[in-house]
Amino acid sequence: MDDEFYMRIALSEAKIALKEGNWPIGCVIIFGDEVIARDHNRVYTLENRTAHAEMMALNQVAQKLFKKSARATLYTTYEPCPMCFGAIILNTMGRVVCGVDLDKSGALHIRDNMPPAFKQERYQFEITRGVLAKECAEIFLQGKHAKKLNELGLLEKNFL
Repeated sequence: MDDEFYMRIALSEAKIALKEGNWPIGCVIIFGDEVIARDHNRVYTLENRTAHAEMMALNQVAQKLFKKSARATLYTTYEPCPMCFGAIILNTMGRVVCGVDLDKSGALHIRDNMPPAFKQERYQFEITRGVLAKECAEIFLQGKHAKKLNELGLLEKNFL
């Protein structure tokens, strides 16, 4: 199995979010080669602004991740926001793989400016960007929220 395989699962979750009227973002967490969590953005479905795809998936496996000494990999169709980045750090993920960040709201760059306590080895993780970027952008741009971001001039023009 490779990054594209797992990202396609995340894309299938993003399509569910799109159908439900949520931000079309999907997430999958794997441990070894096993999918241990998968979910999608549910902000509008649950009327909960913290119901991001990454948070939903992380909450599914919180206890499992808490007890593991090895690290899991999180796949997300959209680069995680600051809230999700914090949850990823605290869950000591080994790797984060993302598709796109069309409005530059992603927060993985924050890692370079973390407080000293969070610069410890256990909080470090590998980042891979741009996996199935075209497909991730296409599904994101179908959402009603992308239209608003575009009207505000916040989306990268090369994906429009």
